[in-house]
Amino acid sequence: MTLLDHPSLAGNLKQVSGTSGGEWAGPCPWCGGRDRFRVWPDHPSGATGGRFLCRGCGRQGDGIQFVRDMSGLSYADACRHFGTTPTSKPAKTRQVEPWTPKAVVLPGEKWITRATAFVDHCAQARATSGQGLDYATGRGLTPDTCAALKIGWNPADAYEDRALWGMPPEANPETGKPRKVWLPGGLVIPTILDGQVVAVKIRRSAWTPEDRLPKYAAVASSTPLPLVLARGEGKPVLVVESELDAILAAQEARDLVCAVALRTAKGKPDAEAHELLKAAPVILVALDFDKAGADGWPWWRTTYSTARRWPPLEGKDVGDMIHEPGLVRAWVQAGLPVPVSVEAQAEAPDISSCRGPESAPAPSRAVCEEKGCAVWLSNGPSDPACAWRCAGEVIYADARPEVAVFPRLAGLDWCPFLVKGVAHA
Repeated sequence: MTLLDHPSLAGNLKQVSGTSGGEWAGPCPWCGGRDRFRVWPDHPSGATGGRFLCRGCGRQGDGIQFVRDMSGLSYADACRHFGTTPTSKPAKTRQVEPWTPKAVVLPGEKWITRATAFVDHCAQARATSGQGLDYATGRGLTPDTCAALKIGWNPADAYEDRALWGMPPEANPETGKPRKVWLPGGLVIPTILDGQVVAVKIRRSAWTPEDRLPKYAAVASSTPLPLVLARGEGKPVLVVESELDAILAAQEARDLVCAVALRTAKGKPDAEAHELLKAAPVILVALDFDKAGADGWPWWRTTYSTARRWPPLEGKDVGDMIHEPGLVRAWVQAGLPVPVSVEAQAEAPDISSCRGPESAPAPSRAVCEEKGCAVWLSNGPSDPACAWRCAGEVIYADARPEVAVFPRLAGLDWCPFLVKGVAHA
């Protein structure tokens, strides 16, 4: 028996090389990722069950250590799992270092100068290009938002010498030719810190689901600094993955929340963003509605006591809700702990057509007086107060339980609540 036979790993790893008797890679059962977790089932050391290492969270050891950490077995029971005899002195359990935020190193002066020139050129191209304007507005961005954040348009792929960006020469290992700085065509989204461009991300206009290259391409040597918009002391924070989602959220609800984009589902805040998050009365964690987003949520739950998982009502991310005027703002507002009177909702954006058939009752909003929790109800229970008492969180309900928004919100860390039939789990 080897590590590959453990239920948490079986079928989840693929062989990537013949190193040390065969190397297998896949997602870490603790911290996720795609291929950061490595296993050598036939390691030359002869370790029981083989050896493992996660290049993300740092966990490592032999098969016995793995089942102890994963299944909570004692040393003796872990040995019996592999059919071996316990030694007199079991190996010490490796302590995983607690997470601490890191300071981000900014690009060099030459990189910043060239990035600023590129961003300015693309901002001008977006303002004067019909294609650029159409592309930006098609993703929900207003001209004012684009101008304020210097969002631009690169009409076609370009390749520039690394020296122009202050980067040392580098050869492509496959072709031997000098590598270039790739500037793909598409929507150019800069991250600007203290007036300086420190990162550039491009949403590729030519991307398709079959494309092997990423939808969002970062210009080489861009800093991984989070994009933080609509800052405010003691302000609620909305956490998203992509820069575009943060921009859309800030555009629609900048008076309600500070929007933070961490670029990936596994992204972590830097030291400055960490302080911002610690001071937030509530953190709405709106990672993409996919497996990576779900896997990323536990870290937020254990790191920040005010974190609340807050997936989009429709589709995968914030951008999928922008088609319905007022929906993004209403979604953000519903997650905030500040009570809002039912009368005040008369002036709220109309979202009655955002989901369900035309015959379905329009959703209404009420507030729990005891906890200040906003509650969306449609075809609601005869005693709404019981919903507030049972949930203690925002409840989304729909006249048709099969509507996608119902299972996605009822199944996430909140008290499951079924409107139809007034059933409580």
